[in-house]
Amino acid sequence: MRVITHCPACQTQFFATEEQLNQHGGKVRCGQCMQVFDARAQLVSISDSTESSADTDTNAEADASAISSAAPAEMLTQPEPPANAIEIADTETTTDTTIQQPAYLGDAVKKNRFRSVHAGNKSRAWQWALASLLMILFAAIQSVYFLRDEIAIYYPKVKPYLVQACQKLSCSINLPEKIESIAIDDSDMQEDADHPGLVRFASTLINGGNHVLAYPNLELTLTDVEDKPVLRRIFKPNEYLPAGTNIADGIQAGEETRIKLAITTNGIAVAGYRVFVTY
Repeated sequence: MRVITHCPACQTQFFATEEQLNQHGGKVRCGQCMQVFDARAQLVSISDSTESSADTDTNAEADASAISSAAPAEMLTQPEPPANAIEIADTETTTDTTIQQPAYLGDAVKKNRFRSVHAGNKSRAWQWALASLLMILFAAIQSVYFLRDEIAIYYPKVKPYLVQACQKLSCSINLPEKIESIAIDDSDMQEDADHPGLVRFASTLINGGNHVLAYPNLELTLTDVEDKPVLRRIFKPNEYLPAGTNIADGIQAGEETRIKLAITTNGIAVAGYRVFVTY
């Protein structure tokens, strides 16, 4: 339902709807003289508007002068600083050329929309920042998990914490296996004079690397007079290391470990041997 109100300062008349008047308690601002007023208190009856229209028809020249000096329909804006004044954006002209439709609160709506967009952008920025932080944290945890062996080597102080974490994650901390850093030196094989068919093998295992390594397996091949393999066996660290050696500690950088093995040939003639280290 539309009603007609007028500015008490300049007497300019406007159309208004109940919805517009309910927005800010009926407060509007005149686009002609910028006066803020209560539109509900300045309502004009339809009969008064009709009489004003009739007077306008009989006094065309006076009305023309009044129309030329009237404010444009779209000039109503929200007053500053009052926040409860209604801004009127869309206007219509009635049969009386001096009656205008007040615009709805354009500036206030724009400001509210700007605040909403700004708040939305700020919220999305925080969401992106949180997501990025979580991704970085996940990548760091994943790197520690897959590089736990190397971290334990280069940062031995954190190894106990890694071991505790692996106990909960059902993983293990393993020593590195770099076969190129392991060397066999001073090898020798002799038949046992007191026990026929028994040969004794001796050698030295050397870690030529810069950090601790896992003990390798020892592959020993016995050959005949034509250097053809006749016997082959792979010895694990617990089989060739001296009793009491802590295999989990690995072979330290620069460390030399003496190996002694007694091997039964089961009557097979043996003339030579080959020895390799493997993982």
